[in-house]
Amino acid sequence: MAILETSVKISKPPAQVFEFLANLENQKKLSSYITGIQVSEPLKVGTKYKVQTASMGHVIETLNEVVAFEPNKKFGVKTFASPPASDVTNTYILEEDGGGTKLTLQVDAVLAPAGMPNIPGMEDVMKKQMLAGFESTLAAIKKSIEG
Repeated sequence: MAILETSVKISKPPAQVFEFLANLENQKKLSSYITGIQVSEPLKVGTKYKVQTASMGHVIETLNEVVAFEPNKKFGVKTFASPPASDVTNTYILEEDGGGTKLTLQVDAVLAPAGMPNIPGMEDVMKKQMLAGFESTLAAIKKSIEG
């Protein structure tokens, strides 16, 4: 597992950014693949919920668990993946930054999942691709919050 990290500055206070992140329905604004979210209790550490996605006629349901929940400071979710994919933990860290928020995304992920060929440099390629995706996610969050 490797921890990848990237961040963005959002011109809104941490409370507003945290509120956006902790409202799971906002995930639909960030991904056109998400078709449903099922959560049966208020979010806190240990809350489990399901996310349904649809792509090319396939519906996939993933189980997620809140692993960090500190209002206005930290929100973390572990996604349990079906093999051959690996579980991933996304943690958002919020820091006040000059009237706005520095939002950092830390992702604990496997760079070369089981079944992938062990080619020299493959982990670096995967890292670059994953970071690009995470930067796009943060940009979408920023746009959604700032308007």
